[in-house]
Amino acid sequence: MKKLALGVLLLFSSVLHAETLTVGTLPYAPPFEMAADKSNHFFGFDIDIMEEVCRRIQADCQFIPMTFEQLMVKTYSGEISLSIAAITITDDRKESYLFSLPYLPSSGQLLTSTKSPINAINDLAGKKVGSEKGTIFKEMLLEKFNSNIQIIEYSTQPEIFQALSNNEIDALILDEGSSKYWSANGDFKLIGPEMKIGIGYGIMANKSEQALVDRINKALLSMENDGTYVKIYSQYFDQTQ
Repeated sequence: MKKLALGVLLLFSSVLHAETLTVGTLPYAPPFEMAADKSNHFFGFDIDIMEEVCRRIQADCQFIPMTFEQLMVKTYSGEISLSIAAITITDDRKESYLFSLPYLPSSGQLLTSTKSPINAINDLAGKKVGSEKGTIFKEMLLEKFNSNIQIIEYSTQPEIFQALSNNEIDALILDEGSSKYWSANGDFKLIGPEMKIGIGYGIMANKSEQALVDRINKALLSMENDGTYVKIYSQYFDQTQ
């Protein structure tokens, strides 16, 4: 009986002292992030990965929705503990942030309406393309098209799709996983092949959080080794991707 009481006490104590981490994420960027309701209950590939990481490092993770641009600002200032939102790891970003090991390859994919006459990347010369503020896609496209393209930035993905619907832009660019999600679940088509960029997607942290990132990396490796990562991946992506 004494052993049982001690076990309950230790469990209760660990709950009371659980580390709380604030995790910035996007409110709507399927299949990576989706908010189920106004109470900030999220689901999606990134969310499942982060929740499992938090469980393994024994932390209570609280997801906070914000724009991609805000993720960058608030992680840099230390206002939030971490960010996860299909964030591409680049050498430039590594100068200002810490990143976990990459948990998915990173690439961009152009997308437009199935009614659009645009069918190939070359058709976009001189056209308007929507992109999300704070992402690396603007610079990537301007370089690829030698600035012979107009990039219009929006704060959220729903705003980009609304602009496409209103014919304010001719196409848009998202992470490959998001573009393929919409081509499979809406009246949209892919333009050209995916464009590889960066080192992969990583969980982003403030420069002062090296110890936390080390714990996250250990959790990610254990998820890969015991099959948990593949199980989560298969819920959201085709195994051939």
